[in-house]
Amino acid sequence: MNKDEYLGSIAKYIGRLIHEVRALNAIGRFDINSTTEDFLVPILRVLFSCSDLKNQNEIQQNFPAVDLGCRQTRISFQVTTDASSEKVIKTLEKFKEHNLNDHFDSVYILTVGTKQSSYTAKALDDAISSLPISFSKSDNIIDFDDILSRVGRLETNELEKIESYLKSEFEKRDEHSRFRENLQQFLEFSTQKIDVEKISKKYIPAIFVETHSTKEEMRTFANPMFFYRKIQDAVSKLDYTHLNALFRLAKEPEVAIGIDRELLASGPANYEGLEGWSKAISSDIDAELTKIRPLSWHRQEGELKHTPRDKESAGWSIVRFRVESVATGLTYHLKDAQALTYLVQKKIFLVTSMAGQGKTNFICDLIENQFSDFEIPCVFIPARELNSYPARARILSFISNNRYSPSFTKIHEYLKLFNEIGRDVGKPFVIAIDGINEVKALDEFNDEIKEFCGAVCQYDFVKVLITCRSEFFDEKYASILNEPYRDQIHRVTDLRAKMSEASKDRLLASYLNHFKVYGSVKGRAEEFLKNDLLLLRIFCERNEGQSIGNVAEIYKGDLFEDFLIRKFQAFPDPLKARAFPTLTKIASRMLEADDYAKLSVGNFDADEQLIVQRLVADDVILRQEIAEQGLTSLGDVVVSFTYDELRDFVIAYNLIGGVTDSNADALEDVLSRLPGRPIYEGVYKYAYLLARKTGKPLAVSVCEGATDFAEHFSLNIHLLPPAAQNSDDVSRVEAMLADTSNHARLNRTARFLLRRGNQAELLNTALLIKHMNSLGAEAHEAFIRTLFSDPRDYYGTRDWRQQVGKFVDDVWEASAQDSLASYRSEWIAFFLHASSYARWDGRERAADLFLNSLAKAHWREALELARNAGAESVQSLLAEIEAPGEMEQ
Repeated sequence: MNKDEYLGSIAKYIGRLIHEVRALNAIGRFDINSTTEDFLVPILRVLFSCSDLKNQNEIQQNFPAVDLGCRQTRISFQVTTDASSEKVIKTLEKFKEHNLNDHFDSVYILTVGTKQSSYTAKALDDAISSLPISFSKSDNIIDFDDILSRVGRLETNELEKIESYLKSEFEKRDEHSRFRENLQQFLEFSTQKIDVEKISKKYIPAIFVETHSTKEEMRTFANPMFFYRKIQDAVSKLDYTHLNALFRLAKEPEVAIGIDRELLASGPANYEGLEGWSKAISSDIDAELTKIRPLSWHRQEGELKHTPRDKESAGWSIVRFRVESVATGLTYHLKDAQALTYLVQKKIFLVTSMAGQGKTNFICDLIENQFSDFEIPCVFIPARELNSYPARARILSFISNNRYSPSFTKIHEYLKLFNEIGRDVGKPFVIAIDGINEVKALDEFNDEIKEFCGAVCQYDFVKVLITCRSEFFDEKYASILNEPYRDQIHRVTDLRAKMSEASKDRLLASYLNHFKVYGSVKGRAEEFLKNDLLLLRIFCERNEGQSIGNVAEIYKGDLFEDFLIRKFQAFPDPLKARAFPTLTKIASRMLEADDYAKLSVGNFDADEQLIVQRLVADDVILRQEIAEQGLTSLGDVVVSFTYDELRDFVIAYNLIGGVTDSNADALEDVLSRLPGRPIYEGVYKYAYLLARKTGKPLAVSVCEGATDFAEHFSLNIHLLPPAAQNSDDVSRVEAMLADTSNHARLNRTARFLLRRGNQAELLNTALLIKHMNSLGAEAHEAFIRTLFSDPRDYYGTRDWRQQVGKFVDDVWEASAQDSLASYRSEWIAFFLHASSYARWDGRERAADLFLNSLAKAHWREALELARNAGAESVQSLLAEIEAPGEMEQ
């Protein structure tokens, strides 16, 4: 291009800039002005030969009087859309007021518009005359006509620099415009990654149930302009009325609330004003805590306790405890409100919890539903996909690998663009990264994620959500909590910690419904599944699409075996036969290494590696762990069992599989060296159950020969399937019932039998009733005392009869609500035995309950079951029930 062509191109670009600034200002978008300041810097550097020109806000926030300055040439600029005399005067006065002549010898007023035709105001002349530097109205007040005039005097090589810069910047602007036009497609392409999570069953929308507290925290974090009202609500409820009433009784000075009610009620005008507003409210809350906390039981370290004017007065001694109680409640209330003010300001929401706690479900549901409902722009990044991108630029590459994404080469360019989008919609632009523990190069990615978070924290309208398994975070990523932006992080350490019973019920129902498991679970099975998400997943996958009837007990050994069979049947034919041997190989290697937390599978063959990859991707049987550092471990894959009990089962299954009719050496060796290790109880339990189930008498003999066999048997008797029970088990149970010296074992055994109402099983409630009937008065009382006393009550100071009375009251209330209809006659017979030791009012209530229920067959059957009881207390209660008239006389 020749000089004229360069000039024409530059004039076109500058004309476009003027038009854009005026158009945006006309609709109230003045933020373009600050952007224009930076845009002009490279041009002014050439025109005024000031290569060190920079935005002065980079040196000092809210730098006064001038926007741009070069400390070497001592030239400065005020960039404005207002070139009126008043604006010029104000600029010059501030220049003088802040002694900017110490840094600059000249100041230019550059208007992004058209300057006045003349400046004749006397006040302006006065301002100029008082300046410590020279200033010319004709030379130092400039507009773009003056800029173009200066451009016309440049050499061709300088024109080329400016034209090249303008072309590049406007191409970026055009790309920004195209991106905004295609924003919806860009966001949809990103969130389509959630569909992949659904296919892999990492995210199952139908079974997602989140804790209320985490949900509320995320809402406040991600959409603070909508939910800042929670702060208003919390603070406006602050009330010192009760506290001051107590102070008046003690003749102490009352406390006034110092919150700025007008500021609180007005709220922030927009997202830009939210941070300042929340900080101001937080400062007011701090002041209230300073007043209230010394009165409470939760003072800060070093904080002095409140001292009343007359601590010896009768009034203070009367109200002191109540004052402390009320102040403690107020302190908690203030802290909760303050936490909300902090949360709206946070930039990073970090979720760390153990495997199986629903992190992926949480983040996917959040994006698919909440962010969608509130139109919060978001990029979703499954961290495992970052393994496909180059080191140190994984996040950048992932974002750019979107056909609708601008072709940027720096993460800051994307963040700047996301920030502009956030400003446009008045909500944060959220970047969600799920499962950073799945990035293989952990140490390397640690640096990248820290740098990325540091970059995000520089933008007002960009936030980031990150999830990670707890152990990986603690081992590899915890240093992020030591970064300068650590105060910008909000961390959730357990998604399930505050799950209510209602949420657990809903979760169980959702799982069964999603996996099309027809039937119901109740009793002990229901409690197991509601409180163990991994076991619930295994149970549902095992029974997917099947009718289970009414399940009251879960036999984990059978469940694990059936689950693994079903899982491996779905493998491709070449891998199907090798799947379980690969799993047992992992178990064997763990035994050899005496390390059950993790195992390297780097030396496994190709098929075994494929099997491991499939199981790790599923994250139910195996999960990836942190590899040791060192050259020899580069690229190594380290795994562990996701569910410890499943690991114990696989180890036991492998051991029992190796037992023959004449050789159980391996089993004996393992059981002899495992005691004292956390894995011992599980391996022993499943080894014994599998030995019984598979009919291997030598293996059974080895297990039963253990010195602590009786204890293990009592702990795991509930896992013994009915089909495997035998007469020896009956004898063992009878012996445990007869031993009142072992409080815990007797309680476990009795409670187990109370749940077993099926008379087809050898071990059932009838055994318990038979035993109780056989006891004489003294032994019977000792038996009931053991069941209803606290094992920690070494000195007998607690009244076990009172616990019996409570038991009677509970049964009475259940009867009133008609909740005893399904109770078996054996259970009611136990109730009769126990209630015979209640105090007179309890016995009377029990007798009335029987009298009111004798029309029901199972209540009459209960009386017959207890009729042969040897204890006088039971016979006495029976007589009272059967001859109420005689007893009253």
